[in-house]
Amino acid sequence: MAWLKLTISSDASCIEEIGELLEQFGAASLSYAPVTGEAVFDEGGGEAVFWEQTAVTALLDADTDLDILIACLRNRVGDANIYDYHIAPLPDEDWMARHRRDHGPLVYGDTLCVCPTWSTPPAQAHPVIRLDPGLAFGSGSHSTTRLCLEWLARADLRGRTVIDYGCGSGVLGLAALALGAARVYAVDIDDQALAAARDNAVRNGLSARLKIGPPESLADVRADILLANILLGPLLELAPRLKGLAAAGGRLVLSGLLAQQVDDCLAAYQPWFKMEAPCFNQEWAMICGTRRAKPD
Repeated sequence: MAWLKLTISSDASCIEEIGELLEQFGAASLSYAPVTGEAVFDEGGGEAVFWEQTAVTALLDADTDLDILIACLRNRVGDANIYDYHIAPLPDEDWMARHRRDHGPLVYGDTLCVCPTWSTPPAQAHPVIRLDPGLAFGSGSHSTTRLCLEWLARADLRGRTVIDYGCGSGVLGLAALALGAARVYAVDIDDQALAAARDNAVRNGLSARLKIGPPESLADVRADILLANILLGPLLELAPRLKGLAAAGGRLVLSGLLAQQVDDCLAAYQPWFKMEAPCFNQEWAMICGTRRAKPD
């Protein structure tokens, strides 16, 4: 099957509406990229966040009537809000096969493996978490997730109670269970993430020791290990909440931070945790600490 790649640049306020129209015209996929260079972060409010000027790229059937599509786009968002667009033919290719080639097994700590269902893990990998890249954040490839998985692969999790706060796909909680944790509580404010975490738990036979729900389901839980791979804004806001979920002597693992944000996050948690030097992967950071029996 032949394809066309249509890329449209517009204002952030128009991008979601453009994407919806492209889907109505049968777009097989949509991807987004910055035109302007500012950093943007999803702070968990449930709404899509785009760059001030964003390019959306759609993969369309070669038979799509592009004249009608562009006319509809101009009518929908206004001609002045379409800054640029270009169309490129793509060769006939098995895009699913290409996607699978681009997503293979990932190994952490020389043993723990996160592996898509279509791949074969390395012979020495153990344990193996089967997880396909999907809509919920957390396939193991992002630097922040990698930092957390490397930490888990080297930690003693046997018999521990773990909280995965902001669980996304559930990859961190599933890894903790596979590495010997007694019980994991995985929470998220996104219903899609909770559904993905449930599906992944069933796929890996780990549902029995995994409790999945919204953050308010943690009322009486105290964790030996508390994981939160989210972003600086939520981490700062949640500091008083997270300190109350960590048992005395419990370990705290925070990621989703840019390197330049580390000091702010350390300052927010130091009243309750003995914090350690950060770990870095490219421009991203992870910080860890131990819950004090009494705050300073």
